[in-house]
Amino acid sequence: MTDLEQRVCQAFDEVVAPESVKRETLAYLACRAAQLESAAQESAEPVPPAASEHPARRRSGAFRAFTFRKAVAAAAACLVVAALGIGGFTAYAQPTAYVGIDVNPSVELCVNRFGLVVETRALNDDGRALLEGVSLEGLGYAEALAALTQSDAFAPYAQEGSFVEINVASDDERQAEELRSQSDACLKQLPCRGSCHAVDEETWQAANAAGMGVGRYRAALELMELDPEVTLEECETMSMRELRDRIAAASGEPSFGQGSGGGAGAGHGSGRGHGEGHGAGRGRGMQ
Repeated sequence: MTDLEQRVCQAFDEVVAPESVKRETLAYLACRAAQLESAAQESAEPVPPAASEHPARRRSGAFRAFTFRKAVAAAAACLVVAALGIGGFTAYAQPTAYVGIDVNPSVELCVNRFGLVVETRALNDDGRALLEGVSLEGLGYAEALAALTQSDAFAPYAQEGSFVEINVASDDERQAEELRSQSDACLKQLPCRGSCHAVDEETWQAANAAGMGVGRYRAALELMELDPEVTLEECETMSMRELRDRIAAASGEPSFGQGSGGGAGAGHGSGRGHGEGHGAGRGRGMQ
């Protein structure tokens, strides 16, 4: 395999498409390249020159063979560029991490492999109102999170008595850790308290199936385990502060307001959660 052929194959590896489509495309390209190369070789085959044949005609045959080879190389090069272009666009648009932000609004930021927000989702009415007031798509995650939490729409939820929970779901551990670090840095700048956690795909899917943000869903499960009379529907209408106060009361611990003071209590955690979903909802798999 030539260097050019290797680059074509590597480029196709980057394309996100069904394997059957990629195999068929590469097979067609290989067949077409073989046809061009065969034609080039036929033009290059030495033919015993006639006594009267002018040297310029022999040079013309060699030139045609060279032109055929250039055509093969140019076609392959164009395919490399096209494949990289397709793969690059797909890589940009494809989320590789999902960040849930819960206060009373619940929103989700979809982040691609380059750390850019490519989609935003509101998970409740307050979340929809929050996202209407700020444009986040196309921003780096840290910039998007700062724009969201410093917006006028978010201000009522960033007061000292509030609690913000951020949850990161990603199959890429390096990216998940980077997003958690950026989330912690943002939380430390807020007057309210908050925490950031990594969650597994099972928990993320179950929260989506329940139509809730991951933070609210995890808190709801914790409260329902402590107080079986509480329902998921009740928890869906509570703010994160209310959920934390109810959890503290049910567990016999000091309430949220009697904790270790205000400020952002950002912390790490690995959320394993419960895999089962409750109720009908928008089940979405990791992409």
